[in-house]
Amino acid sequence: MPQSLNTESWQTLSNRTNNIYHQISLSLHTQTREDWGYFQVGRSIADFEDYLGRVKLVLLLGLPTSLILVGFASWWLAGLAMQPIYRSYQQIEQFTADAAHELRTPLAATQATLESALLVDLDRQETKDILTTIERENKRLIQLVGDLLLLAQMDRKAIPLRRQLFCLNDLVSDLVEELEPLAIANQITLTNEFRVKKSLNVSGDCDQLYRLVYNLIVNAIQHTPSDGRVTVILERDASDALIKVKDTGIGIAPEHQKKIFDRFYRVQSDRSRNTGGSGLGLAIAKSIARAHSFKLSVRSELGQGSTFIFQLPLAINSKVNF
Repeated sequence: MPQSLNTESWQTLSNRTNNIYHQISLSLHTQTREDWGYFQVGRSIADFEDYLGRVKLVLLLGLPTSLILVGFASWWLAGLAMQPIYRSYQQIEQFTADAAHELRTPLAATQATLESALLVDLDRQETKDILTTIERENKRLIQLVGDLLLLAQMDRKAIPLRRQLFCLNDLVSDLVEELEPLAIANQITLTNEFRVKKSLNVSGDCDQLYRLVYNLIVNAIQHTPSDGRVTVILERDASDALIKVKDTGIGIAPEHQKKIFDRFYRVQSDRSRNTGGSGLGLAIAKSIARAHSFKLSVRSELGQGSTFIFQLPLAINSKVNF
């Protein structure tokens, strides 16, 4: 302790061994306010210095590490957040390329037909054949553009759903009757099978749902070899109606089943083009089902054919008549 009075009330001192301590000094006075002495209390702060040193070490090592981890996490999260954008961009890029290819095919065929016609003198029958080819390619082009516009409108939800009550039994019967000539032309047997005793009524946009089942049946006919069979089955469970389009075609490999509803996707592109398929039929069917919040799925095995299952809720009166 110092022998003389230090007037500083708060001090930080060190002893001969360099131990640092805090000292508080309190002056003592007589009743006449004369200095009488002083009272001092000191405390070593070595433990505090040790703690402070550890904190500094942690900050020195932990702060750069934390910054690195935060930077890496930010980069990873940013990449994760950008993945849907990348996928959307890739889909748009692929869609544009596919659409350009599909539009170019009938245009190129028409151009080649016209160029060959201009090189020679044609008789009446040859002229008729060329005009028939041009008409066929023009119809294909009109259908493709119409399908693209329909998909674009459905993506923007620009087509309102005109919900009404209608009978699925009639819808299936009408479609089988309408598409039977196409099946006969492809040497395929098209039949329907009703596994219900009473009519099944549902609520939805009749025209769009007609288009959905139409596309499923046409797709089955296009991918079923000659002498095959396509069966449209109507059945139900406790609360839903089920329309199953079953074929004896080539089947779909498991790796293709997740992509089968993508636009312009074909399992066998050459066969689909030869049969007039644009690769948009199933995409349109999926969009219609999604717009109605209905379920559309596929079950298939290679060489065993495919079954497309369209599930939609029954109207109240049909549920009661189960």
